[in-house]
Amino acid sequence: MKISIAASVLILAVAAGFGLQNQQRLGVVRENHARLAAEAAKLGISLDPSNDADPVHITKRGRADREAEARLAATEFIAFAKEMEAIEKNGGAPDEAMQKRTMEFMDRMMSLDSAQLKILIAELRASKELKDETRQGLIAFSIMTLSNDHPQAALALLTESSDLLDNDNMGTHVVSSSLAKWGKDDPLAALEWVKKNSAKFPDLVTEDAKRGLISGAAVSDPRLAFKLIGELGIKEAVFPISGIIGAAKTAEDRTVVLGALREHLATISDEAARHNVANNAVVALARGVVKEGFEAGTKWLASANLSPVELESFASGLSSSDKKGESGQWIEWIGATLPADKSSDSIRNIVRNWTQDDFQAAGKWLTTAPEGEAKNTSIRSYAETVSRYEPETAAQWAMTLPAGKDRDQTLKKIYHNWPKGDDVAKEAAAAFAKEHGIK
Repeated sequence: MKISIAASVLILAVAAGFGLQNQQRLGVVRENHARLAAEAAKLGISLDPSNDADPVHITKRGRADREAEARLAATEFIAFAKEMEAIEKNGGAPDEAMQKRTMEFMDRMMSLDSAQLKILIAELRASKELKDETRQGLIAFSIMTLSNDHPQAALALLTESSDLLDNDNMGTHVVSSSLAKWGKDDPLAALEWVKKNSAKFPDLVTEDAKRGLISGAAVSDPRLAFKLIGELGIKEAVFPISGIIGAAKTAEDRTVVLGALREHLATISDEAARHNVANNAVVALARGVVKEGFEAGTKWLASANLSPVELESFASGLSSSDKKGESGQWIEWIGATLPADKSSDSIRNIVRNWTQDDFQAAGKWLTTAPEGEAKNTSIRSYAETVSRYEPETAAQWAMTLPAGKDRDQTLKKIYHNWPKGDDVAKEAAAAFAKEHGIK
């Protein structure tokens, strides 16, 4: 289905400024509310803390005022969307001023309370002035706005508006984000909603939406989150487990989630399935540790008591370091922690990714790396990676390896990767092969 320019811009705005991982714009709006509330207090205008749905409700503004504000916002929102449709009809694209107005409407939307958003959504549903696809995008964005603080209300509105969102992927995003928030606050209530509505709205209550609930629950109760995998009938457990592990942001969180993981693994009778879940979970755990940094990560590892199998999985998750300059430290840690036959693949992966990202930094580390199996494995991976564009450099590194099978295999790999785009390159490759007895 072709989405109108109005819906497209708003959906892009949601992705850019209101995704689950980036709530900065909402934070700005709330900061503005707090500032205005403080100024109102100085003027003797009291606040009404009894209304949970409207925490920054000034008592001098009555219900009628708030309803009128919501209806005015809806009228102006519809008019703005019509402008966007006119631009689309004329074959144009929104300019910088129009994009700025889009963001201003986003701010305004997020300043409305739940009761006002319900009014706005009702006005959008009733409007005959907009195309269906435009209305879909606007309603979806409105419900997305509501889902952050009032997920239960957002889900109720979504199901009421399902006739307008049947073909809109935004609907599934709204359900996922709402369930993630609700799952964090009240996972059992969210679970009950899913059970009640899965059959009614199979296109909205998807596996992805269920994973949102599990990820939300994992923030406060990882043990319950693991149990929800079975309760929700998740078929591919690897993805929700990665979400549970990803919810652990601190060393203390990781210790709790590791304990919950081990309890969950004990309930899996199939050995192959148990190994697969364990491996993927510990790999996800490693990625979180890497983001925190080598010093903090190794401090946690010292107290985590990972088994040899878990350590091997952990090492395989260290495919690259998010903190610049720490890849070498992780390589050395792997070399000191695991035997050569268990560490080789992990080290090669780290070096390959690091070399592709910054071959000069990787090469500089190699010049100072301590001698041993970890360094030799790193040299092989580095030489094979740079051989595609710096074969001479690769050859120099390969020759620092001890004579034997590893060096010979590396030289053959360099020859295989040697660029042969012109006669000069072909002659150089042939000379290299002759020098090292490569046929």
